Amino acid sequence: MNGSRLGVCLLLCFWALVSSGCGGSQSQPFQPTGTVTTIQTGDALNDQIVKFELTISSITLTGVSPTATTGNLLAKPSEVEFVHEAGTLEPLTVAHIPPGTYNGATLSVSNPELVVLNGTTPTKVPATLSSPTVTVTFANITVGTAPLFTNFDLDLANSITLNGTPVISATVNPKFNVTSSTVAPNENNEDEDNGEIEDVHGTVKSITAPNVTITTRYTDITFATDSNTEFKDGIAKLSDLKVGDMVEVDGVTKSDGTKLATNVELAEAEAAHGMEVEGIISAVTGSPATKITIVHQVDSTDSPDPPVTVDVTINATTKFSVRADKLNLGTTPAFDASHIGKGQRVEVDTSSSSTMSTMPIVADKIKLREQALVGGVAATPAPSASGFTLTLASTSAFASLTGQTSVAVIIVSGTQQEQTHTPPAAGDTVRVRGLLFINGTAYTMVAARIDNND
Repeated sequence: MNGSRLGVCLLLCFWALVSSGCGGSQSQPFQPTGTVTTIQTGDALNDQIVKFELTISSITLTGVSPTATTGNLLAKPSEVEFVHEAGTLEPLTVAHIPPGTYNGATLSVSNPELVVLNGTTPTKVPATLSSPTVTVTFANITVGTAPLFTNFDLDLANSITLNGTPVISATVNPKFNVTSSTVAPNENNEDEDNGEIEDVHGTVKSITAPNVTITTRYTDITFATDSNTEFKDGIAKLSDLKVGDMVEVDGVTKSDGTKLATNVELAEAEAAHGMEVEGIISAVTGSPATKITIVHQVDSTDSPDPPVTVDVTINATTKFSVRADKLNLGTTPAFDASHIGKGQRVEVDTSSSSTMSTMPIVADKIKLREQALVGGVAATPAPSASGFTLTLASTSAFASLTGQTSVAVIIVSGTQQEQTHTPPAAGDTVRVRGLLFINGTAYTMVAARIDNND
C-alpha cells in the first residue's frame, strides 16, 4: 500500500516537473489565461544600422507581490527585425496576462543579426550578445479586465556597440522601454500604441465570414470585417480572398479587444507560388531603373538564413504604388522607375516561384514603404508648420548610401507630432517616420510621425 502511494506520488511529481518546465528546462510554461493583451515591438533608431534581427523565445512579466510572475507570453519563438519598425509599433502576439500589478519583464533572446554600411557596401558583421537574458524594470502596470496593449520599444542606439572603423563586429546588450495602455475609447482616435493596426502582412489561414485569420511572421491574428472594410488591389469583398493569399491589413481594436479590419489589400494570390521582401535600396541600375538591389530586412518566407542583399528586376509590367494611409498628400510625388533611388525603403512583391536563393526576383509590384530618419532641425530655411530641413549625420547609413546629408521634411494633414516643440524648432533632434521620395538627387520625406528620438 505504501509502495503504491509512493509510486503514485513519484508519477505525479514527474508530470508536475514536466508540465512546469522544471525537468532541466530553462523555458517558462506558456501563459494560457488572463486579460487579452496585444504585445508589440518597436525601435528607437540607430542611424548606422540597416538591419537588426533578434530571436525572442520568451517574455514573462514580473508581478508585484502578491501578483505572481506570468508564464511565457509567447506561443513560439519569433525573429523580430527592429530597424523597419523605427518610429512605429508592430504586433508580436496576442497574449493573456492575469490581472494584477507588474513592474518588470524578462526576455530570453538569441541569434542577433546585424547589417551595417561599410562605405557603401551592406555588410553583415558578427554580433555577440552580452547575455541571453534581458531584464527590464518599469513603472507599475496594473492589469484589470480591459484589453491592453503592452509595448516593448528597443532602444537600438544604446543597445549596440559597433566595433572598429570600418565596423568589424558588434556587442549587443538589448535595452527596452516598456509601456502599456488600454484600448483607446474612440476607434477613430487610436494610435499604434493603443489600438491602431497598420500594414500587418501575412497569409490567409482561414476565412469564416465575417472573420479572416492571417498568419504573420510571428503569430495568428483574427480580424473581423464589416460593411465599412475596404478591399483593394484585385479583391472587392471578403469572399474574393482564398486561403494562402498574401495580404496586408490595416485595422482598429474594439473595446472588447477584438480586431476590426478597415482595409484589406491583396499582395499576391496563392502565396505558395509568390513572395514579398522588404528592405532599403542600396543600388540602382539604369535610368529609368531596370534593376535595384535592396538590403534584406524581412520577407514572407521567413527565411532562416536570408542573403544580405536581394537583386530585383524591373520590367515594363512592374507596378509602382504609394500607400498614403492617413496622410493627405495632395498631389502625390512621383514614385516609378524614373523616381526610385538609394536609401528608399520598399516592398517587392512577385508571383513567380521565387526563394531567397533564386535571384534576381522579377518584381510584379514595388511599394514605397514608410521608414525613419533621425537628425537635427536646420535653422535655414526656417522651420515652419509646413515643414523643415532635416540634417543627418555624415556617418549615417542614409548618408553613406546617397551622399546626401539633408532631407526636406513636409508636414501635411495627418502628420502626428509628438516632439517637444510643435512644429520642431531649429536645433531640435527629431526622428521622422514617413514616405521618402527622390527627384534627381533631392530627397523629400512626407512625415507620418515626428517625435523626439527616444
